[in-house]
Amino acid sequence: MLVRCSKRAVSGGPRVLGRRGFAAVVGMLLLANASEVLAQESRGITMRERVYEKLSRAQEAADAKDFAKAFEFLQDVEKMRDLEPYEKAQLYTAYGFIYFTQEKYAQSIQAYEKVLQQENLPPALQASTLYTLAQLQFHAEDYGKAIQYLERWLSNATNPGPEPYVLLGQAYYQLERYREAVAPVERALAIARERDQPIKENWYLLLRAIYYELEDYPKLLEVLEILVTQFPRKQYWIDLGATYSAMGDEKRQLAAYDVAYAHGYLDGAREIVLYAQLLLQANAPYRAGVVLQKGLADGVLQKTVQNYKLLSQASILAREDTQAIEALTQAAKLSDDGELDARLAQSYANLDDWENAIKAARSALEKGVEDAHDMHVLIGMAHFEKERYDEAKTAFRLAQKSPDARGTASKWIVYIESEERRLQELRRSLN
Repeated sequence: MLVRCSKRAVSGGPRVLGRRGFAAVVGMLLLANASEVLAQESRGITMRERVYEKLSRAQEAADAKDFAKAFEFLQDVEKMRDLEPYEKAQLYTAYGFIYFTQEKYAQSIQAYEKVLQQENLPPALQASTLYTLAQLQFHAEDYGKAIQYLERWLSNATNPGPEPYVLLGQAYYQLERYREAVAPVERALAIARERDQPIKENWYLLLRAIYYELEDYPKLLEVLEILVTQFPRKQYWIDLGATYSAMGDEKRQLAAYDVAYAHGYLDGAREIVLYAQLLLQANAPYRAGVVLQKGLADGVLQKTVQNYKLLSQASILAREDTQAIEALTQAAKLSDDGELDARLAQSYANLDDWENAIKAARSALEKGVEDAHDMHVLIGMAHFEKERYDEAKTAFRLAQKSPDARGTASKWIVYIESEERRLQELRRSLN
């Protein structure tokens, strides 16, 4: 069974920047150096020295965790009635940064939205603010707005990297708009390949989750085959086998489990049992028995009726009667079901261990078994083999009560009586 991925975080999927990384981005916007300010001035965008000084001191106070002081400096700037749009933009950028540092994300979002409301924003500042807001909205789980900001950012971005597309894909995934999520994630992978950049594992995990939700098993299979090759982990092999199963390809499902077992990935009881069942279905009962025996010996499998029953089934099919007896003996001890004792009796009979066959058959009759006449026939045969003819005939007469065994039991009685006469004549002749 495939593991469903959480909508909150798709197996380590892309998230907003950590506080340090995010603060570094915002800090660079806030603390523009003098040459950058002059460059803006050459295009008619200015920040006066008194404004720049207050914003710089606010940044210093924030770095020192003195947020009350930082807000005082920002409020001093806000009280200036002649602020230019660019100065207001930097002011609200500073507010957004400090609110973010305090983990006041709603206030941070409001501040950055005010940045976008200013006229004639420099393209770089507008772009960085849009991307910042996209990440904040994603963090706030407002995925619809995150998508809006990301798409606005992408519409004007020059040669963007793969990460924004991954974030966009996850936002669509969180909204369960799975088909729309495919294109941006695939685009991210294509960009990374074009630039010969390493593709992150969690990008494939996001794509795996999307294709799983779409039940697009051929595409899911492609992703899983990459994951097991480039990032081999237990869960990817399990998912690969489950996907083959969903596609009806049991041969490849077993092959995936073979590799997973060889690498020690199948370390859970459920996985071991499923693997053994697949081996039985593939007519490999001996291997199934080996797997189950090891699971029981290692303590991975509990010593339950079901597990011993499965082991006995594998052993019987593999004609490993001694092993089947051991498994059936344990299973029968744990069960009130006479069927297991009946199987045990048959296994003893296969080994010509007639005394134990009789004991197991009687135990089956005591517990209750559907085809009781078969046990009476087996007991009769066992007594015959031990030359206890009276006991054998008694057992076969009990079997005669069942219409299903009447013919067989009657023939046995006739045969035993003829054998008794033959032996009597032989003894007379010897005397």
